[in-house]
Amino acid sequence: MRLSISKSKNAISYYVIESFRDEKGNSTSRILFKLGTQAEIKSKYGQHIDTTQWARDYVAKLNASNKKNKPVNVSISLIANTPYQKHEQRSFSAGQLILRKELDKLGLKKLCKDISCKYDFKYDIYQIIEHLVTARILAPCSKIATYDYAKENFFEQPKYQAHDIYRALSVIAKESDTIQEKLFKNSNNDIKRDTSVLFYDCTNFFFEINQEDEIRRYGLSKEHRPNPIVQLGLFTDGNGIPLAFHIFPGNQNEQISLKPLEKHIIKDFELNKAKMIVCTDADLASIENRKLNTTMKRDFITIQSIKKMSAKEQEWVLSTGRSMHQDPLREDENISKVKTDLLNNNWREAGANKDVYISLADIDEEDPANFDKIFYKEKYIIDPETKFEQRLIVTYSIKYKRYARHKRENDLRRAQKLIDLNNQKKLNVSAKDDIRKYIKIANKAKKDVKYEVDYDEIKKQERFDGFYAVCTSLSKEEKSVEDIININRGRWQIEEGFRLMKTNLKSRPVYVQLKDHIQAHFVICFISLLLFRLFEQKLLKFNKKFITAEEIISSLKKMNLIKLRNHYTGAFKSDANTDLIHEVAGIRFDCELITQSLLNAYLKT
Repeated sequence: MRLSISKSKNAISYYVIESFRDEKGNSTSRILFKLGTQAEIKSKYGQHIDTTQWARDYVAKLNASNKKNKPVNVSISLIANTPYQKHEQRSFSAGQLILRKELDKLGLKKLCKDISCKYDFKYDIYQIIEHLVTARILAPCSKIATYDYAKENFFEQPKYQAHDIYRALSVIAKESDTIQEKLFKNSNNDIKRDTSVLFYDCTNFFFEINQEDEIRRYGLSKEHRPNPIVQLGLFTDGNGIPLAFHIFPGNQNEQISLKPLEKHIIKDFELNKAKMIVCTDADLASIENRKLNTTMKRDFITIQSIKKMSAKEQEWVLSTGRSMHQDPLREDENISKVKTDLLNNNWREAGANKDVYISLADIDEEDPANFDKIFYKEKYIIDPETKFEQRLIVTYSIKYKRYARHKRENDLRRAQKLIDLNNQKKLNVSAKDDIRKYIKIANKAKKDVKYEVDYDEIKKQERFDGFYAVCTSLSKEEKSVEDIININRGRWQIEEGFRLMKTNLKSRPVYVQLKDHIQAHFVICFISLLLFRLFEQKLLKFNKKFITAEEIISSLKKMNLIKLRNHYTGAFKSDANTDLIHEVAGIRFDCELITQSLLNAYLKT
């Protein structure tokens, strides 16, 4: 492979090319892939970088890697129509080897060795955790089913018995804080963690039981299930990579969950001297939590519920501002007072001239040029009871407005279907946290209660379409409105993390019952999410192109090897995603023959 530089009037582009012979035997070359333009490379790696030298070094690394994996002639003798030994394992998961290698980079072996020194047990706790974690990504199932899956698919047969898993769960639960702390510190050696911004949020997991216990309690289920739940609070860093978690009873207020976990990571993760911004949603935004994150070098950004504001604040938030086109300055008006009114009530466009004040009434919402624009206004507010001061930023977006209306249309269709069912149990209109808020009782007859769509409620909700508010302790001098908006946008990553846990890692149903086993189950889920997110970041950094979690997991699942005597051969169809995984992993499994020594060397490095 070699570097090719293409210069045009507007850009300098860098390509990786290789020489080959065509069907006629003529020597020619082809482009393997584009490294990017000079501007793109500088944007990603810094304006000071010598892009040509960077590109040369990149190609040199590729060639060194190819030289390291240079094909070797191997002789192997196979006899046709000869059955192989009965019960011999012939198929292995190469995806599991890749995940195991990445897990080892987090120092799991040493961590497990240290844990083993504290307890008197004979089983291999490292292998148990490794199998539970990697199988949680490749084939999530119960602990016993994971044991069977490992025996059928993993290179190393379990050195433990099935019952050892449950004994290990109790130890894992006890060492939960230590495991999280060590994995965070070790992951910093693999990928630099961004702790300048921390995101915190909670979710819950229902259990298909009727009787409460110490940890599984009745509470407000995110999935509206009438079952006891366990709640999980999670901190992630600025890139959405898990930092720490804890579980707490389903009937406990979410707001009080933030303080103990945050204090724990500040102390044990040695972040007490770090400057950071903690971002939460409205449900976790108590005054107590906001005050906590104005101490030391910490600040907060939190969603502010407009619907829960006082009538006076709502009026200011929803005010479109005075339109100087529709209501121009009159001769009898005080110019100074008008300017003050525009300053306090009118809007500005994010990223545009901050001295230009806009009325929302003057915005053409049908103009495509305005669709992605964000308009804002801000002021400082003081809580009347605690005298706590914070900066309130309100934004308006046509895109967000259309999203809210599209969502409501779907909700109304679902509400109408619920009305048509005429199931009084499901039509409990006292539940105002879902689509039932759009349903009201039309006829209160005892025998034949009738329901209908509540159009007054629809009009009430429509008032808030497009509006969004956050509060922050950051001053205008520290962070601009644009900065605040961009930081707050990162909250989607923690929501995506919860989706991954529930959908891809299948963190429920939980097949364990004891409190410490439930704790350990979520430790395994946490490690799996951490491992996957770190690997995902490496793929993104290498490829500069987003690949979905489903695509990554699907590729890892299909990457299998077949054993041929003392060698192995790839047994999957390679594609762009498997090629990328191979590049990041530093080994190729899509080869005709792979030696046992190569696999051993890969796992030991």
